[in-house]
Amino acid sequence: MTGNSIRRFVTNIICGFVYSKDGRKKLRVLLNSPLREYVRFIRIDTGLRRLHMRTFVGYQARSLLISVRNKWIYKFPLRRDNYRELAMREYRIVNALRPYSNVNIPDIELINYKDILVRKYPFINGTSLRHAPHDLVMKNMASLAAQVARFLYDIGRADPVEIRDLKPSPDCAPGYMCGWSQGDVYDNFMIDLKTMRVCAFIDWEDARFCDFSYMFRCEKNKLARDFMNAVKTEYDKLWSAQE
Repeated sequence: MTGNSIRRFVTNIICGFVYSKDGRKKLRVLLNSPLREYVRFIRIDTGLRRLHMRTFVGYQARSLLISVRNKWIYKFPLRRDNYRELAMREYRIVNALRPYSNVNIPDIELINYKDILVRKYPFINGTSLRHAPHDLVMKNMASLAAQVARFLYDIGRADPVEIRDLKPSPDCAPGYMCGWSQGDVYDNFMIDLKTMRVCAFIDWEDARFCDFSYMFRCEKNKLARDFMNAVKTEYDKLWSAQE
């Protein structure tokens, strides 16, 4: 049995004692990642000895994210063979679309570390809609929906020349619910709970130029469905006003 096989075997045994599915996923990622090496890299990059870290597992366990002192987020790739291409693609898209957004799109720094490309983001002090207090979301739904709709409208109509080669075809033109899309709006905008303003849109790895009407049909959670319906109403108002 190889070293990797032994590690996976021991990991499976340990994770068998964790009841929560999310807890098992996070523990499996941490046990199978060279965390000590990552911490050493972060210390060198920041010049800090005490890091005050928190760890997170990215969507579908694609990445390990390490938050440092509520100042930076380091994203280490997992499981994806094309992670380097995805990192470069996200970097290009973020830089091209940021001037068109009414909401902060966080900067990305790409750092070569051994044989991987690490993404470093500024930490966003906010809360995702899914984790915000339900009653607060309900009370401010109209305002939040209007902010998100404006973002979708502005980004969807953008057609920066720097990333036209990433479109399905250079001739594709923005249209009604068609254009550049962040990919998963509901889970990836951050709210300042004190002001109930949308303070950032994060995670542009899966952004693409497409028909983004699917985002209004795929939510299973009732609050998410109600919210996205409210966003669609506001988006339709913006679209109608331009005609």
